[in-house]
Amino acid sequence: MRSNHRKLADLHTHLYGCIDSSDFLDFLLHREVDWTAYRENYQRIYGVSPPIAEILERCRRGVVGSRSEFNRLFVFGDDDAGNFDRFQAKYDMLLHGGDSVRFSRGEVSLSILIDSICRFIHRTIAAQRRQNVGYIEQRMNVGLRYSRKQAEELIRAMLVSYGKWADSDIQPRLAVSLPRENPWPAWEVVKDAALGPLGSFLTGIDFCNAEEGYPPRDQRELFDDVQDFNNRHPDRALAILYHVGESFNDKSLESAVRWVHEAAELGAHRLGHAISLGVDPRLYGNHTRNEIVAERIDQLNYDLNHRDGLAEFGIQVDVVAVEKELERLKPLAADSLLTIEYDDAKLDEITQRQQYAIRCVRTLGAVIEVCPTSNRRIGGITSPEHHPVKTFLASDAPFVIATDDPGIFGTTLAEEIAWLAEHHHVADDVMARIIDLAWSSRSEILTGRLLQ
Repeated sequence: MRSNHRKLADLHTHLYGCIDSSDFLDFLLHREVDWTAYRENYQRIYGVSPPIAEILERCRRGVVGSRSEFNRLFVFGDDDAGNFDRFQAKYDMLLHGGDSVRFSRGEVSLSILIDSICRFIHRTIAAQRRQNVGYIEQRMNVGLRYSRKQAEELIRAMLVSYGKWADSDIQPRLAVSLPRENPWPAWEVVKDAALGPLGSFLTGIDFCNAEEGYPPRDQRELFDDVQDFNNRHPDRALAILYHVGESFNDKSLESAVRWVHEAAELGAHRLGHAISLGVDPRLYGNHTRNEIVAERIDQLNYDLNHRDGLAEFGIQVDVVAVEKELERLKPLAADSLLTIEYDDAKLDEITQRQQYAIRCVRTLGAVIEVCPTSNRRIGGITSPEHHPVKTFLASDAPFVIATDDPGIFGTTLAEEIAWLAEHHHVADDVMARIIDLAWSSRSEILTGRLLQ
Protein backbone atom coordinates (compact mmCIF):
# COMPACT_ATOMS: atom_id res chain seq x y z
CA MET A 1 0.00 0.00 0.00
CA ARG A 2 1.32 3.42 -0.93
CA SER A 3 0.78 6.39 1.33
CA ASN A 4 1.78 9.99 0.94
CA HIS A 5 1.90 12.08 4.09
CA ARG A 6 1.61 15.23 2.04
CA LYS A 7 -1.98 14.08 1.59
CA LEU A 8 -4.65 14.07 4.30
CA ALA A 9 -6.36 11.21 6.09
CA ASP A 10 -10.09 11.54 6.88
CA LEU A 11 -10.97 8.96 9.52
CA HIS A 12 -14.57 9.87 10.27
CA THR A 13 -16.98 10.03 7.35
CA HIS A 14 -20.34 8.45 6.55
CA LEU A 15 -20.91 7.32 2.99
CA TYR A 16 -24.32 8.95 2.59
CA GLY A 17 -23.04 12.09 4.31
CA CYS A 18 -20.22 12.32 1.75
CA ILE A 19 -22.71 12.66 -1.13
CA ASP A 20 -22.81 16.27 -2.25
CA SER A 21 -25.85 18.27 -3.27
CA SER A 22 -25.22 18.18 -7.01
CA ASP A 23 -24.67 14.42 -7.17
CA PHE A 24 -27.75 13.69 -5.09
CA LEU A 25 -29.90 16.02 -7.15
CA ASP A 26 -28.83 14.26 -10.35
CA PHE A 27 -29.69 10.95 -8.68
CA LEU A 28 -33.19 12.14 -7.69
CA LEU A 29 -34.13 13.76 -11.00
CA HIS A 30 -34.87 10.38 -12.57
CA ARG A 31 -36.68 8.81 -9.61
CA GLU A 32 -40.04 9.01 -7.91
CA VAL A 33 -39.76 9.19 -4.13
CA ASP A 34 -42.37 9.00 -1.39
CA TRP A 35 -41.32 11.99 0.71
CA THR A 36 -44.08 11.62 3.33
CA ALA A 37 -41.89 10.54 6.27
CA TYR A 38 -39.20 13.09 5.40
CA ARG A 39 -41.76 15.89 5.19
CA GLU A 40 -43.48 14.91 8.43
CA ASN A 41 -40.29 14.87 10.47
CA TYR A 42 -39.02 18.08 8.87
CA GLN A 43 -42.35 19.77 9.64
CA ARG A 44 -42.18 18.55 13.24
CA ILE A 45 -38.64 19.84 13.77
CA TYR A 46 -38.53 23.03 11.67
CA GLY A 47 -42.20 24.02 11.79
CA VAL A 48 -42.51 24.21 7.99
CA SER A 49 -42.93 21.60 5.29
CA PRO A 50 -39.91 21.26 2.96
CA PRO A 51 -40.83 22.05 -0.67
CA ILE A 52 -38.81 19.11 -1.96
CA ALA A 53 -41.19 17.96 -4.70
CA GLU A 54 -41.71 21.50 -5.99
CA ILE A 55 -37.97 22.19 -6.10
CA LEU A 56 -37.28 18.91 -7.88
CA GLU A 57 -39.91 19.69 -10.48
CA ARG A 58 -38.35 23.09 -11.14
CA CYS A 59 -34.95 21.40 -11.45
CA ARG A 60 -36.36 18.96 -14.01
CA ARG A 61 -37.64 21.89 -16.04
CA GLY A 62 -34.27 23.64 -15.80
CA VAL A 63 -35.63 26.71 -14.00
CA VAL A 64 -32.85 29.19 -13.26
CA GLY A 65 -31.82 29.07 -9.59
CA SER A 66 -33.60 25.80 -8.84
CA ARG A 67 -30.37 23.87 -8.24
CA SER A 68 -29.33 26.51 -5.70
CA GLU A 69 -32.73 26.11 -4.04
CA PHE A 70 -32.10 22.40 -3.75
CA ASN A 71 -28.63 23.00 -2.34
CA ARG A 72 -30.04 25.26 0.40
CA LEU A 73 -32.59 22.61 1.36
CA PHE A 74 -29.97 19.85 1.24
CA VAL A 75 -27.08 21.39 3.18
CA PHE A 76 -27.21 21.54 6.98
CA GLY A 77 -25.78 25.03 7.35
CA ASP A 78 -25.09 27.53 10.10
CA ASP A 79 -28.69 28.76 10.01
CA ASP A 80 -29.90 25.21 10.68
CA ALA A 81 -27.56 24.58 13.61
CA GLY A 82 -28.85 23.61 17.01
CA ASN A 83 -29.15 19.93 17.78
CA PHE A 84 -29.12 16.39 16.46
CA ASP A 85 -32.87 16.38 15.72
CA ARG A 86 -32.49 19.29 13.31
CA PHE A 87 -29.59 17.54 11.62
CA GLN A 88 -31.57 14.29 11.33
CA ALA A 89 -34.47 16.13 9.72
CA LYS A 90 -32.09 17.29 6.97
CA TYR A 91 -30.28 13.95 6.72
CA ASP A 92 -33.62 12.21 6.17
CA MET A 93 -33.59 13.51 2.60
CA LEU A 94 -30.57 11.32 1.93
CA LEU A 95 -32.05 8.32 3.69
CA HIS A 96 -35.48 8.43 2.07
CA GLY A 97 -34.21 9.54 -1.32
CA GLY A 98 -31.41 6.98 -1.30
CA ASP A 99 -33.88 4.22 -0.52
CA SER A 100 -36.16 5.23 -3.36
CA VAL A 101 -35.11 1.96 -5.01
CA ARG A 102 -36.98 -0.38 -2.71
CA PHE A 103 -34.85 -3.44 -2.01
CA SER A 104 -37.79 -5.11 -0.27
CA ARG A 105 -39.50 -5.71 -3.63
CA GLY A 106 -37.07 -8.40 -4.67
CA GLU A 107 -33.58 -9.24 -5.78
CA VAL A 108 -33.74 -7.03 -8.87
CA SER A 109 -34.50 -4.00 -6.72
CA LEU A 110 -31.69 -4.95 -4.35
CA SER A 111 -29.22 -5.07 -7.23
CA ILE A 112 -30.35 -1.62 -8.37
CA LEU A 113 -29.91 -0.28 -4.84
CA ILE A 114 -26.43 -1.79 -4.64
CA ASP A 115 -25.52 -0.27 -8.01
CA SER A 116 -26.61 3.14 -6.74
CA ILE A 117 -24.61 2.82 -3.52
CA CYS A 118 -21.51 1.68 -5.39
CA ARG A 119 -21.91 4.64 -7.75
CA PHE A 120 -21.92 6.96 -4.74
CA ILE A 121 -18.83 5.22 -3.35
CA HIS A 122 -16.96 5.91 -6.57
CA ARG A 123 -18.06 9.52 -6.84
CA THR A 124 -17.42 10.40 -3.18
CA ILE A 125 -13.95 8.83 -3.21
CA ALA A 126 -13.10 10.59 -6.46
CA ALA A 127 -14.16 13.88 -4.87
CA GLN A 128 -11.99 13.22 -1.80
CA ARG A 129 -9.06 12.39 -4.04
CA ARG A 130 -9.42 15.74 -5.81
CA GLN A 131 -9.37 17.41 -2.38
CA ASN A 132 -5.92 16.00 -1.52
CA VAL A 133 -7.20 13.18 0.69
CA GLY A 134 -5.01 10.09 0.50
CA TYR A 135 -6.88 7.86 2.96
CA ILE A 136 -10.55 7.77 3.92
CA GLU A 137 -12.67 5.56 6.16
CA GLN A 138 -16.34 5.59 5.19
CA ARG A 139 -19.09 4.26 7.45
CA MET A 140 -22.26 2.64 6.20
CA ASN A 141 -25.24 1.47 8.23
CA VAL A 142 -25.99 -2.17 7.45
CA GLY A 143 -28.43 -3.12 10.14
CA LEU A 144 -32.10 -3.53 10.82
CA ARG A 145 -33.33 -2.55 7.33
CA TYR A 146 -31.62 -5.52 5.69
CA SER A 147 -31.99 -9.30 5.87
CA ARG A 148 -28.79 -11.25 6.43
CA LYS A 149 -28.55 -12.14 2.76
CA GLN A 150 -29.13 -8.55 1.69
CA ALA A 151 -26.51 -7.29 4.15
CA GLU A 152 -24.00 -9.86 2.90
CA GLU A 153 -24.54 -8.87 -0.72
CA LEU A 154 -24.36 -5.17 0.04
CA ILE A 155 -21.11 -5.40 2.02
CA ARG A 156 -19.54 -7.66 -0.60
CA ALA A 157 -20.40 -5.20 -3.39
CA MET A 158 -19.12 -2.25 -1.37
CA LEU A 159 -15.82 -4.00 -0.69
CA VAL A 160 -15.43 -4.68 -4.41
CA SER A 161 -15.91 -0.94 -5.01
CA TYR A 162 -13.27 -0.01 -2.44
CA GLY A 163 -10.93 -2.65 -3.85
CA LYS A 164 -10.99 -0.95 -7.25
CA TRP A 165 -8.99 1.90 -5.72
CA ALA A 166 -6.28 -0.39 -4.32
CA ASP A 167 -3.54 0.82 -6.65
CA SER A 168 -4.47 4.48 -6.65
CA ASP A 169 -3.13 7.35 -4.56
CA ILE A 170 -6.19 7.30 -2.28
CA GLN A 171 -6.90 4.35 -0.03
CA PRO A 172 -10.57 3.96 0.98
CA ARG A 173 -11.76 1.67 3.75
CA LEU A 174 -15.16 0.58 5.06
CA ALA A 175 -16.47 0.58 8.62
CA VAL A 176 -19.89 -1.01 9.05
CA SER A 177 -22.26 0.83 11.38
CA LEU A 178 -24.13 -1.51 13.72
CA PRO A 179 -27.49 -0.65 15.30
CA ARG A 180 -27.09 0.15 18.99
CA GLU A 181 -30.35 -1.56 19.91
CA ASN A 182 -29.26 -4.95 18.58
CA PRO A 183 -25.84 -5.10 16.91
CA TRP A 184 -25.42 -8.87 16.96
CA PRO A 185 -27.01 -9.95 13.63
CA ALA A 186 -25.05 -7.34 11.68
CA TRP A 187 -21.88 -8.17 13.64
CA GLU A 188 -22.10 -11.80 12.50
CA VAL A 189 -22.27 -10.63 8.88
CA VAL A 190 -19.31 -8.29 9.43
CA LYS A 191 -17.15 -11.07 10.85
CA ASP A 192 -17.75 -13.24 7.80
CA ALA A 193 -17.02 -10.35 5.45
CA ALA A 194 -13.82 -9.45 7.30
CA LEU A 195 -12.52 -13.00 6.80
CA GLY A 196 -13.47 -13.06 3.13
CA PRO A 197 -11.20 -12.38 0.15
CA LEU A 198 -11.89 -8.62 0.28
CA GLY A 199 -11.76 -8.35 4.07
CA SER A 200 -8.64 -6.20 3.99
CA PHE A 201 -10.82 -3.27 2.90
CA LEU A 202 -13.13 -3.70 5.92
CA THR A 203 -11.31 -2.25 8.91
CA GLY A 204 -13.84 -1.32 11.58
CA ILE A 205 -17.29 -1.33 13.09
CA ASP A 206 -19.10 1.83 14.08
CA PHE A 207 -21.87 2.82 16.46
CA CYS A 208 -23.63 6.01 15.39
CA ASN A 209 -26.97 7.82 15.18
CA ALA A 210 -28.82 8.81 18.35
CA GLU A 211 -26.86 7.79 21.43
CA GLU A 212 -29.39 8.78 24.12
CA GLY A 213 -30.76 5.72 25.84
CA TYR A 214 -27.86 3.49 24.78
CA PRO A 215 -25.13 3.65 27.44
CA PRO A 216 -21.73 2.22 26.47
CA ARG A 217 -22.01 -0.48 29.15
CA ASP A 218 -24.77 -2.12 27.09
CA GLN A 219 -22.15 -3.02 24.46
CA ARG A 220 -19.68 -4.67 26.85
CA GLU A 221 -20.40 -8.18 25.58
CA LEU A 222 -20.14 -7.06 21.95
CA PHE A 223 -16.87 -5.26 22.61
CA ASP A 224 -15.50 -8.41 24.25
CA ASP A 225 -16.50 -10.45 21.22
CA VAL A 226 -14.74 -7.99 18.91
CA GLN A 227 -11.59 -8.32 21.00
CA ASP A 228 -11.84 -12.10 20.84
CA PHE A 229 -12.23 -11.93 17.06
CA ASN A 230 -9.21 -9.65 16.81
CA ASN A 231 -7.10 -11.97 18.96
CA ARG A 232 -7.99 -14.93 16.73
CA HIS A 233 -7.61 -13.04 13.44
CA PRO A 234 -4.97 -10.33 13.93
CA ASP A 235 -4.51 -9.86 10.18
CA ARG A 236 -8.21 -8.95 9.88
CA ALA A 237 -8.65 -7.18 13.23
CA LEU A 238 -11.43 -4.59 13.35
CA ALA A 239 -11.37 -1.24 15.12
CA ILE A 240 -14.28 -0.16 17.30
CA LEU A 241 -15.39 3.35 16.34
CA TYR A 242 -17.88 4.73 18.82
CA HIS A 243 -19.92 7.94 18.57
CA VAL A 244 -20.23 9.19 22.14
CA GLY A 245 -20.66 12.49 23.94
CA GLU A 246 -22.10 14.09 20.82
CA SER A 247 -25.67 14.52 22.02
CA PHE A 248 -26.47 14.35 25.73
CA ASN A 249 -29.70 16.15 26.50
CA ASP A 250 -30.96 13.18 28.50
CA LYS A 251 -28.31 13.13 31.21
CA SER A 252 -26.15 15.13 33.58
CA LEU A 253 -22.96 16.73 32.32
CA GLU A 254 -20.88 14.45 34.54
CA SER A 255 -22.59 11.37 33.09
CA ALA A 256 -21.93 12.67 29.57
CA VAL A 257 -18.22 12.93 30.41
CA ARG A 258 -18.33 9.48 32.01
CA TRP A 259 -19.82 7.88 28.89
CA VAL A 260 -16.78 8.94 26.85
CA HIS A 261 -14.39 7.55 29.46
CA GLU A 262 -16.36 4.29 29.71
CA ALA A 263 -16.39 3.79 25.94
CA ALA A 264 -12.59 4.03 25.96
CA GLU A 265 -12.38 1.67 28.93
CA LEU A 266 -14.51 -0.88 27.11
CA GLY A 267 -12.07 -0.88 24.21
CA ALA A 268 -13.19 1.71 21.68
CA HIS A 269 -10.24 2.61 19.48
CA ARG A 270 -11.58 5.95 18.34
CA LEU A 271 -14.24 8.14 19.94
CA GLY A 272 -16.56 10.04 17.62
CA HIS A 273 -16.97 13.71 18.53
CA ALA A 274 -16.74 13.42 22.35
CA ILE A 275 -18.09 16.97 22.64
CA SER A 276 -18.99 16.43 26.29
CA LEU A 277 -15.35 15.74 27.07
CA GLY A 278 -14.13 19.13 25.92
CA VAL A 279 -16.98 21.62 25.60
CA ASP A 280 -16.69 24.54 27.99
CA PRO A 281 -19.40 23.83 30.62
CA ARG A 282 -19.90 27.56 31.07
CA LEU A 283 -21.58 27.49 27.67
CA TYR A 284 -24.66 26.13 29.43
CA GLY A 285 -24.65 28.62 32.29
CA ASN A 286 -26.38 27.94 35.61
CA HIS A 287 -29.18 25.52 34.81
CA THR A 288 -30.85 22.22 35.69
CA ARG A 289 -30.78 18.92 33.83
CA ASN A 290 -32.73 15.69 34.20
CA GLU A 291 -31.38 12.17 34.19
CA ILE A 292 -32.85 8.80 35.09
CA VAL A 293 -32.10 7.03 38.35
CA ALA A 294 -30.15 4.27 36.59
CA GLU A 295 -27.70 6.83 35.18
CA ARG A 296 -27.32 8.58 38.51
CA ILE A 297 -26.51 5.25 40.18
CA ASP A 298 -23.91 4.52 37.49
CA GLN A 299 -22.39 7.95 38.05
CA LEU A 300 -22.20 7.51 41.81
CA ASN A 301 -20.54 4.12 41.41
CA TYR A 302 -18.12 5.64 38.93
CA ASP A 303 -17.20 8.31 41.48
CA LEU A 304 -16.52 5.66 44.11
CA ASN A 305 -14.41 3.57 41.74
CA HIS A 306 -12.41 6.59 40.50
CA ARG A 307 -12.23 8.65 43.68
CA ASP A 308 -8.43 8.51 43.90
CA GLY A 309 -7.97 9.69 40.33
CA LEU A 310 -10.65 12.36 40.67
CA ALA A 311 -8.94 13.62 43.83
CA GLU A 312 -5.80 14.32 41.80
CA PHE A 313 -7.89 16.81 39.82
CA GLY A 314 -9.39 18.49 42.87
CA ILE A 315 -12.64 16.52 43.13
CA GLN A 316 -13.22 15.12 46.58
CA VAL A 317 -15.70 12.25 46.63
CA ASP A 318 -17.56 12.09 49.95
CA VAL A 319 -17.83 8.30 50.25
CA VAL A 320 -20.34 8.39 53.10
CA ALA A 321 -22.62 10.85 51.30
CA VAL A 322 -22.41 8.88 48.04
CA GLU A 323 -23.27 5.61 49.76
CA LYS A 324 -26.25 7.23 51.47
CA GLU A 325 -27.51 8.55 48.15
CA LEU A 326 -27.12 5.12 46.59
CA GLU A 327 -29.22 3.60 49.36
CA ARG A 328 -31.88 6.26 48.81
CA LEU A 329 -31.99 5.64 45.06
CA LYS A 330 -32.06 1.84 45.06
CA PRO A 331 -35.82 1.50 45.78
CA LEU A 332 -36.73 3.93 43.01
CA ALA A 333 -37.70 2.88 39.49
CA ALA A 334 -34.67 2.86 37.20
CA ASP A 335 -36.33 5.24 34.73
CA SER A 336 -37.51 7.74 37.35
CA LEU A 337 -36.26 11.24 36.62
CA LEU A 338 -33.96 13.19 38.89
CA THR A 339 -33.07 16.87 38.64
CA ILE A 340 -29.42 17.92 38.74
CA GLU A 341 -28.63 21.58 39.47
CA TYR A 342 -25.59 23.42 38.12
CA ASP A 343 -24.12 26.57 39.62
CA ASP A 344 -20.68 28.09 39.02
CA ALA A 345 -18.95 25.71 41.41
CA LYS A 346 -20.63 22.67 39.83
CA LEU A 347 -19.64 23.82 36.34
CA ASP A 348 -16.03 24.22 37.49
CA GLU A 349 -16.17 20.65 38.78
CA ILE A 350 -17.27 19.44 35.36
CA THR A 351 -14.15 21.06 33.89
CA GLN A 352 -12.03 19.09 36.37
CA ARG A 353 -13.88 15.89 35.52
CA GLN A 354 -13.16 16.50 31.85
CA GLN A 355 -9.45 16.82 32.59
CA TYR A 356 -9.41 13.57 34.52
CA ALA A 357 -11.30 11.72 31.79
CA ILE A 358 -9.01 13.13 29.09
CA ARG A 359 -6.00 11.78 30.94
CA CYS A 360 -7.67 8.37 31.18
CA VAL A 361 -8.56 8.37 27.47
CA ARG A 362 -4.98 9.25 26.60
CA THR A 363 -3.66 6.45 28.86
CA LEU A 364 -6.07 3.95 27.33
CA GLY A 365 -4.80 4.78 23.85
CA ALA A 366 -8.12 5.90 22.39
CA VAL A 367 -8.19 8.75 19.85
CA ILE A 368 -10.86 11.45 19.64
CA GLU A 369 -12.34 12.36 16.26
CA VAL A 370 -13.02 16.09 16.13
CA CYS A 371 -15.33 17.17 13.31
CA PRO A 372 -15.37 20.99 13.67
CA THR A 373 -18.31 21.91 11.44
CA SER A 374 -20.38 18.96 12.61
CA ASN A 375 -19.66 19.78 16.25
CA ARG A 376 -20.59 23.42 15.75
CA ARG A 377 -23.83 22.76 13.92
CA ILE A 378 -25.13 19.60 15.59
CA GLY A 379 -23.84 20.66 19.01
CA GLY A 380 -25.00 24.24 18.60
CA ILE A 381 -21.55 25.49 19.61
CA THR A 382 -21.42 28.79 17.77
CA SER A 383 -18.39 30.31 19.51
CA PRO A 384 -14.90 28.87 18.91
CA GLU A 385 -14.17 29.75 22.53
CA HIS A 386 -16.55 27.03 23.67
CA HIS A 387 -15.60 24.42 21.06
CA PRO A 388 -14.21 21.22 22.61
CA VAL A 389 -11.11 21.34 20.43
CA LYS A 390 -9.88 24.29 22.53
CA THR A 391 -9.82 22.05 25.59
CA PHE A 392 -8.27 19.19 23.63
CA LEU A 393 -5.44 21.44 22.43
CA ALA A 394 -4.75 22.82 25.89
CA SER A 395 -4.79 19.40 27.57
CA ASP A 396 -2.77 17.53 24.93
CA ALA A 397 -5.67 15.18 24.24
CA PRO A 398 -5.11 12.75 21.35
CA PHE A 399 -7.37 13.95 18.55
CA VAL A 400 -7.65 14.02 14.78
CA ILE A 401 -9.62 16.32 12.48
CA ALA A 402 -12.31 14.78 10.28
CA THR A 403 -15.34 15.88 8.26
CA ASP A 404 -18.15 13.53 9.40
CA ASP A 405 -20.59 14.38 6.58
CA PRO A 406 -18.76 16.69 4.17
CA GLY A 407 -21.53 16.57 1.57
CA ILE A 408 -24.44 17.60 3.77
CA PHE A 409 -22.26 20.10 5.66
CA GLY A 410 -20.83 21.51 2.45
CA THR A 411 -17.25 21.31 3.68
CA THR A 412 -13.91 19.62 2.97
CA LEU A 413 -11.18 18.24 5.21
CA ALA A 414 -8.84 21.05 4.17
CA GLU A 415 -11.49 23.59 5.21
CA GLU A 416 -11.94 21.87 8.58
CA ILE A 417 -8.20 22.03 9.19
CA ALA A 418 -8.11 25.68 8.09
CA TRP A 419 -10.90 26.52 10.55
CA LEU A 420 -8.88 24.99 13.38
CA ALA A 421 -5.75 26.92 12.40
CA GLU A 422 -7.61 30.21 12.05
CA HIS A 423 -9.82 30.15 15.13
CA HIS A 424 -7.43 28.45 17.54
CA HIS A 425 -4.13 29.83 16.25
CA VAL A 426 -2.57 26.41 15.84
CA ALA A 427 1.11 26.60 14.96
CA ASP A 428 2.34 24.84 11.85
CA ASP A 429 4.32 22.24 13.79
CA VAL A 430 1.34 21.42 16.00
CA MET A 431 -0.92 21.11 12.97
CA ALA A 432 1.61 18.82 11.31
CA ARG A 433 1.47 16.55 14.37
CA ILE A 434 -2.34 16.49 14.27
CA ILE A 435 -2.29 15.54 10.59
CA ASP A 436 0.36 12.89 11.23
CA LEU A 437 -1.71 11.50 14.11
CA ALA A 438 -4.54 10.86 11.65
CA TRP A 439 -2.24 8.67 9.58
CA SER A 440 -1.07 6.75 12.65
CA SER A 441 -4.65 6.44 13.96
CA ARG A 442 -5.99 4.56 10.96
CA SER A 443 -8.03 1.56 12.04
CA GLU A 444 -5.42 -0.76 10.53
CA ILE A 445 -2.75 0.77 12.75
CA LEU A 446 -4.74 0.94 15.99
CA THR A 447 -5.70 -2.73 15.75
CA GLY A 448 -2.18 -3.85 14.88
CA ARG A 449 -2.97 -5.03 11.36
CA LEU A 450 -0.24 -2.81 9.99
CA LEU A 451 2.90 -1.30 11.45
CA GLN A 452 3.28 2.47 11.18
